[in-house]
Amino acid sequence: MRIELTLAVPAEYFFNSLVESALYDIETCTGQQLSVPRLKSYHYRKMMPNGRLAHYHITACSQDKHYSYEMRSGNRIWTVDYTLVDDGSGSRLVYKEDMHSRSQRSQSNDRVAGWVFGWMRKRRFKKMAHAIEAEYAKQLRAANLN
Repeated sequence: MRIELTLAVPAEYFFNSLVESALYDIETCTGQQLSVPRLKSYHYRKMMPNGRLAHYHITACSQDKHYSYEMRSGNRIWTVDYTLVDDGSGSRLVYKEDMHSRSQRSQSNDRVAGWVFGWMRKRRFKKMAHAIEAEYAKQLRAANLN
């Protein structure tokens, strides 16, 4: 899945929102407080709501530009990539998500599920991105009032 969005928010703000979420997740799962420079190549485990254990590996973290990770759980591997380009008045976001299964049967099931539920995942992602954009606008308005 690939999504490209133009957002009325600086790349720095969007990136920081993503990374804050990752840092909170890591602290919750491991008890470690990390900084952004230490994220690249970091590994940790997380218990998912369905009771499965997921292994996370942060594969890239370039300040305000790029964040990606790989998550392995059970038979599946998810690769998620965020690329941000600041265009002066806002930013352009390219989001890529890929899922691979280790077995042929799981791959077939994933294709069907991806086709059926792909639009829901895209919708949920766009909603999250626009919520970050709305929060930025809200903070900007509050700063202008003061």
